[in-house]
Amino acid sequence: MKFFLKINLSKENSIPVVQQVLKLLDEEKHEYMLCCDDRLGDLVTRDRCAVSAHEGIRWCDVIITIGGDGTLLGVGQTAADYNKPVFGINTGHLGFLTAIEGNQLDLLKSISDNKSFTVKKHHFIQAKINDGPWYYCLNDVVISKNIYSNTVELLLQSNGNQIMGFAGDGVIIATSTGSTAYSLSVGGPIVDSDLQAMIISPVAPHSLNRTSIVMGADKHIKISASDRYNNKAYIVFDGAMHQEISETDIISVQVSEKYVSIYTLGNFGQFEKVDKKLKSR
Repeated sequence: MKFFLKINLSKENSIPVVQQVLKLLDEEKHEYMLCCDDRLGDLVTRDRCAVSAHEGIRWCDVIITIGGDGTLLGVGQTAADYNKPVFGINTGHLGFLTAIEGNQLDLLKSISDNKSFTVKKHHFIQAKINDGPWYYCLNDVVISKNIYSNTVELLLQSNGNQIMGFAGDGVIIATSTGSTAYSLSVGGPIVDSDLQAMIISPVAPHSLNRTSIVMGADKHIKISASDRYNNKAYIVFDGAMHQEISETDIISVQVSEKYVSIYTLGNFGQFEKVDKKLKSR
């Protein structure tokens, strides 16, 4: 098999894990390329090519990410575009999306036998501002107040009908995959990642009866945000890219047909991961 390794070198224990992974791949006679990063140093040799993410993902059979969920999210859209599955190794904090921990690397030997791991489809949500381009998010889209604002006024409609209106710090529209991320921290429900759904979770609503809503894949959501002092709000895509929005902008959000395939260990499900990783917090 051919593997492309995308590594988050800001994690202190990533390099030792990379060294072990490369040794294992060599022993198993697999081909591989590494992400291009000057910090890889001696890990890059004549036989270990360092290439761009697009080049490596286009070439490989499987993408291996070494880091946390953010590292996996960073390759998600390109992996989906090239129909390449992602195998995550967690060297971060929680790692809900990753298949194994850094101390479970021996399990990587069985990746090609299709017995130890399950590959699951995780659908994106897509969002756009007015008639602009679609942005694809595996976890969530967040609309938040300006740092100088007290609150932002939000109006949400679905298929032409108002579903929610409130003042607060913002709103999260999460995928079922992203229901264990930011949405969970504001009291949103954990939704089975096998479901194609959107979870709408208000952030610090100035209201006594504003709770999360779970919407089906056939719903199209329209959102407007305004501020009494005419400050601009922000929209954030998967916690990485953000853009200012004004009160005249309309945000469209819906479940996408695009998906990324992600390895999970055996039948170790989403709810078991949540129980294991969060029960001590």
